[in-house]
Amino acid sequence: MSLLHHDYAALDFETTGLDPDEGDRVVEVAVVRGRLDGTPDRWSTLVNPDRPMAATGVHGITAAMVAQAPRFEAVLPELLRRIDGAVLVCHNADFDLGFLDMECGRLALSRPEQPVLDSLLLARRLLAVGDHRLSSLRERFDLPREVEHRALDDAHATFLLAARLVAAADPAGELDLDGLLSLCQPRDKGELDRVRERLAAALKSGERLLVDYVAGDTGSASRREITVTKLARSRVVAHCHLRGASRTFRLDRLRLVD
Repeated sequence: MSLLHHDYAALDFETTGLDPDEGDRVVEVAVVRGRLDGTPDRWSTLVNPDRPMAATGVHGITAAMVAQAPRFEAVLPELLRRIDGAVLVCHNADFDLGFLDMECGRLALSRPEQPVLDSLLLARRLLAVGDHRLSSLRERFDLPREVEHRALDDAHATFLLAARLVAAADPAGELDLDGLLSLCQPRDKGELDRVRERLAAALKSGERLLVDYVAGDTGSASRREITVTKLARSRVVAHCHLRGASRTFRLDRLRLVD
């Protein structure tokens, strides 16, 4: 199935602090859901955390604002309905899923099993930039800004960022969901060794290879045909038939197309 035919649900929490294991709770939740090439539905609600507010300086949510808000157990059914059947998208999934697991655990429930796309890890894989925070990537891609560090604004930015990254990762529209999710993991030594072995064989045989190469500054991937002329540990020199010239490619940004 094409990546554009899946539903994606970007999830974001604002919380009383950073550590659910130390008693921090959710104070706001938002879900932005839809197809990556369409206009998504947006939903958010404040949540009464039943504990003192300690992060107002970050998100601007005060104790007075959440005093009459519903508690998490009242919000959870709607939250689960809105993410059901979708690819869950988070920017730093460990943080948001840690809070979702904690809040579900307090109710003796488990969060549903579903694929998770971490836009932070995907950005780290695709973009050769030093700062992968959501605020920085929002500026890089000129994504709209409403109220930063509020759940709905950050969930919407995460959804739009995911659309940009998916388009960059799959320029030919041939990647499936498993392939996309695999890009959220750093390339291990075994994967790079397999790429290097294939390139070495092509160098020896003169075989042309079809590859996707990811530009580190923008994350844009382009498909091209290459003939390998020199292979080093971390780079390969090849004649690029798209450009009609010799080019040097970083192995960690090159994907072989079978």
